[in-house]
Amino acid sequence: MKPLYHRSFPPAPAPAALVVLLALLAFAVTACGRPVPHVFVDVAVSGAHRAELPVPADALAASARGGGYTVLAGDLHCHVMPPDRYPHVSRTPAETVALAREEGLDFVVLTPHLRAGFFQDEVRRADAVKHLRALKQAVAEALGAPGSSSGGATTAGEAGETRAGREKGARRDPLFITGFEYTDFTYGHLGASFADLEEVLAAVPVAETLAQPGRFFEEYVKRGGFLVINHPLLVPLDTIVPWARYDMSWQPFTGRREVPYPDEIMVATHLAHGIEVFNLAVSEMRDRLMLFDRHYTLRQALRLVDWQVLLRPRRFVPVGGSDSHSDHLRATTFVLAKARTPEGIREALLAGRVCVRDPAACSLEVRAAGSDAWLPVGSALVGVRALVARTRGEEARILVNGEEVAPEGPGREVTIPLDPTRCAVIRAEVDGGYSAPVYVNCAGV
Repeated sequence: MKPLYHRSFPPAPAPAALVVLLALLAFAVTACGRPVPHVFVDVAVSGAHRAELPVPADALAASARGGGYTVLAGDLHCHVMPPDRYPHVSRTPAETVALAREEGLDFVVLTPHLRAGFFQDEVRRADAVKHLRALKQAVAEALGAPGSSSGGATTAGEAGETRAGREKGARRDPLFITGFEYTDFTYGHLGASFADLEEVLAAVPVAETLAQPGRFFEEYVKRGGFLVINHPLLVPLDTIVPWARYDMSWQPFTGRREVPYPDEIMVATHLAHGIEVFNLAVSEMRDRLMLFDRHYTLRQALRLVDWQVLLRPRRFVPVGGSDSHSDHLRATTFVLAKARTPEGIREALLAGRVCVRDPAACSLEVRAAGSDAWLPVGSALVGVRALVARTRGEEARILVNGEEVAPEGPGREVTIPLDPTRCAVIRAEVDGGYSAPVYVNCAGV
């Protein structure tokens, strides 16, 4: 079986000073209460792009304003200790809450590692449930600390927030969604959130998952879960730096392992809603330091999204995550949501009203030529022979199926001729941000 996506990655130059520094860090243990490698990562990431928050209403596209949407800024990939173990992760729930407040995040999906096949063993199931319960409680207690505006509990009513309130500078506590990262060191990593793990496990007994491992993910999605294929193109680099030689790519996409792949991996590939195109750690640690281009994997992963949509065809939502294990967080995913609630965020993700790295790309909107109805990112149109697209950015590129059709420059209307019988994936890159697709003439999407 051929992989669903494959590219060869260039060898990575390794300056001598960098190699020596990283080698020393690899053998270090702790510094100031944190592992020295974590201190190095925090310093390296400190200069990463930081979006201006909150996003003012006048920065939104007309279709977003008319639809009653607000831009919410969050992180879909955040580790925390416990349940994750020190020294792999060195940030507690209380420190995570404090960082999220400091960054002005609206939501954080907590993704402690759960090892592959945990649902096939009663003891490992019980441990997973116990640890995630304890994590929810620890976060609730941290939110109830002095300075919290929610009293430690976030109900749908308390979580709602008007755009006017955000513009006046009103600050609300972040919403925390307790998920997990399904961690298979052979075949790849998968982010899971929004479903109730206890309910899923109760519905799928151990014996059933032993016979059909994919049943776990089927039930997870059935019960409202959102699945994201994390860092799908994180393949090894040709370098002497040890941590850059790891293969943490999604094997059904890169095909670096022998087939057949496990049932649960193929089911997850089929059911996944999102692909993590922007991983802050990959961008700042791997691409910037080793490839000298912090956008390299981000753009390759977005091409993967384009290709998957055209191959299936089906929706695939590009998302972002910090993948933070230490003392940093960042807004990596931005959604156009109708409500500042977990369900509002989930609905926006599923609808594909998403951009990554910077919210400027959420200003993408389109209309069929001859129509006055502008539609936001994530929309689907059919029977279109010509499409008009625009953004509100200063530096903007419009792409169709991964190919640029409008050069960088001030945001403006661009008319794109299309074949009404062929699927077209429309995206925008705007002022350092990247939009999810608009789907045009894509049957069944």
